[in-house]
Amino acid sequence: MQLPWRAAPRAALSSPLTLLVSIATTLLLGFVVAAAALHSSSAGSAALAYQQSRMCEHSVHPSLDGEGLPLSTAVSMAARSDLGAAYSRIGRPDFNGIATYGRFGYRPDALSHLTVVQGGGTGLWVPRTIATAARVEVGDRLTGSPLVVSAIYADLAQPVSGWWCSEAKTVVPNPLGGDGASTSVIWVASASDLASLPPEFSSDATVSLRFPTEPPVTLADAEALRDAGNARLAALGLPLTRTDLLSSAITAARTSERNVSSALLPLVIISVLVGLAGVGTVTVQWAQRRHSELRLLWVRGASPLALGLRAVLELGLPLVAGGVLGLVAARLLLPLYAPGVALAPGTLWVALGLVLGVVLLSLAVTVLVASWRAHRTFQRRARARRLALVPWELVVALLAVLAWVRLSSNGLGTSLKAGSLPRVDMAALAFPLLVVLAAALLATRLLRWSLGWSHRVRWWRVPAAQLALRRLAAAVGPVTGVLLVGVLAVGTIAVGSAVAGAQQSALASKSGVFVGANSTVQVSQDVALGRVTLPSSLQGTTTLVGVSTGALIVDPATFTDAAVLDDPAAVRSLISNLRRTGDTAPALRIGRAANQEIRVPGLPLIKPVASLPSFPKLGTRGYVVARASVPAVDQVGSWHLWSSLPLSALTSALQAEGIHYANVADRARVLDGLPFLTVEWTFGFVAAIGVVLAVVAAVALLLAIEVRRRQNAISGALSTRMGMRPSLLWSSHLLEVGALASLAVAVGVLASFMSAGAAVPRLDPAPWLNPAPVLPDLLPLLGLMTTCGLVVVVVAAWLALRGVRTARMGELLR
Repeated sequence: MQLPWRAAPRAALSSPLTLLVSIATTLLLGFVVAAAALHSSSAGSAALAYQQSRMCEHSVHPSLDGEGLPLSTAVSMAARSDLGAAYSRIGRPDFNGIATYGRFGYRPDALSHLTVVQGGGTGLWVPRTIATAARVEVGDRLTGSPLVVSAIYADLAQPVSGWWCSEAKTVVPNPLGGDGASTSVIWVASASDLASLPPEFSSDATVSLRFPTEPPVTLADAEALRDAGNARLAALGLPLTRTDLLSSAITAARTSERNVSSALLPLVIISVLVGLAGVGTVTVQWAQRRHSELRLLWVRGASPLALGLRAVLELGLPLVAGGVLGLVAARLLLPLYAPGVALAPGTLWVALGLVLGVVLLSLAVTVLVASWRAHRTFQRRARARRLALVPWELVVALLAVLAWVRLSSNGLGTSLKAGSLPRVDMAALAFPLLVVLAAALLATRLLRWSLGWSHRVRWWRVPAAQLALRRLAAAVGPVTGVLLVGVLAVGTIAVGSAVAGAQQSALASKSGVFVGANSTVQVSQDVALGRVTLPSSLQGTTTLVGVSTGALIVDPATFTDAAVLDDPAAVRSLISNLRRTGDTAPALRIGRAANQEIRVPGLPLIKPVASLPSFPKLGTRGYVVARASVPAVDQVGSWHLWSSLPLSALTSALQAEGIHYANVADRARVLDGLPFLTVEWTFGFVAAIGVVLAVVAAVALLLAIEVRRRQNAISGALSTRMGMRPSLLWSSHLLEVGALASLAVAVGVLASFMSAGAAVPRLDPAPWLNPAPVLPDLLPLLGLMTTCGLVVVVVAAWLALRGVRTARMGELLR
């Protein structure tokens, strides 16, 4: 027979709830697959941006460097780049008969990036240290040259600005190094001025060729820049050393993108299967609403396949519209769930293809479910559901055990090598989620069994609870479905948030232990000997620490003001008791260090008197000695200032007092955080998928309530007319929905906290550094999920009572 083709799409308008649920289901499906594609692409771009943030801005483009050249050759080579610099050898320029170490250099626009102390103009610009040592004044002439000093400028010091970053090793002197090892640069106004230098500076010159460019945003842009840059350097044909930092950044970013994509694939597949199951549920609900019409069409000769196509005619347009809206939502919400917003070219087309794929799958599921439903209803007697007898929770639990074995022995699959990116082993991602899935399946099976025996319960002394229980038992199918998705949602959000938060705290903790404080600089022994006084602005935030082989010399009074410690009070108490009473110096033994007297170069005999498992800078091996126990501080290997201030604040205070320093370290940049970020981005998307599942669970719950609206209206109207108070009916619906939501939150939270607590310490991108990742504080997340659950419960109970308040008893009975 001919189906009513034209009337089918309009017929969907008669069931607006089914229409909206169909759109919402494929919207979530489209969002998941599109967001996965966009998230993976943005992870690659974000990884590239992170790597570039750790590079000098002039080193992004491949560059050239050379040394040991004639000065004239260096000048001619430097002129062949966009930003070339030529530096003479370190010599002893003479201005007033007092020669000191110095070198000359030229770099275009260098004078505008210096801080003038005195003078200006286009002559020689002499650094203040050389001017002070050689008593140079503006107007002095360089001996053996016509060049005249026109300005005195403030020496460059670490940390330098981005414009000087690539030249730091040449232009920033090491004040703690030996004489002549390094020096500040005397700048000339033009490259031709270098030819006027005394003959002693004409050889052994250094050259650097830089090519400033806009930083690439995507991996495709970076690869194009790398290839074009290397081709340009090859065309120059200069016998210089090529530096291509961008290639390693591209490799790391591409690896990070692949890791995120491969780790998300199983999660996306599971989410798509859950979404397709939701499409099947919507189709079953549609078949129930259209039962009379479908029976009429079947009686007139329509086959089950034709009836399935009838479902597509009615639900197809909403399903397609939902998929397109999912793609739009994934693109618009990209800043909320992705690590960045930059996408590789063609990513949107890939996302569109995936969305079209899941839409076609949704249409196919609609046809198959509607055809199967018609076949089962009109052509054969229903059989027992054999799949329900399979112990799926035991199968999933076995997979979880296998994943745990692999996770416990392999972690993230990262080789014990600093700077390597984790491969994000499938077991690392699967274990906590498999535990949550097994708990969800077990909870649904137990709930189904419990509701099957609920008719034996007699709670009529609490009529609200008895009615809630009977309503749950009457809708056991939708109830268990909502519980399954709810547990998965809560567990996935908790697992993703826990692992992502643990990676953030692990990176901060490991960098703190590696550096010791937020910032450190090496200073001369004059500071330790008291010949140089530290600025008053550093009091309360800075401490002086000596470093010898395997030992730290600390000041108990100030150490906890600056060091990164988990328990400052306990550490302060221990190091305050390190008082020397004889020939031996009492010390703290750290971790695996030998518990015996030991001799360290530059220190008296060390005798451990207490121990700690770990310590800043030392990690898990070494000794801590009080400064008062070391009589010869000039014999200590080196002295460092540790500060809780940012590095720029620490160095600015030292520069203002003229205190020399070297070997700066910044906690925020000392470790390569990309391995941690890769895991964080992966599990951050896991949490985002959990939010999607939570929306699915809430929609499914509201749909189940709305589908039973007529049944609830009849039951509620009869109950109120038999004397039940409206408040009691309200509390009954709150108990019904609240019990289901509470069970989902409880099981999800318990399973996720236990699995994440076991997995987090093994999801360590840098296992060679302490401390290991720990489970973060998840109480705020639990509070947020509980609040959202309460809102859903109240809305669902209101929907259930809405039909009771507006019901007309005669119409319901009719």
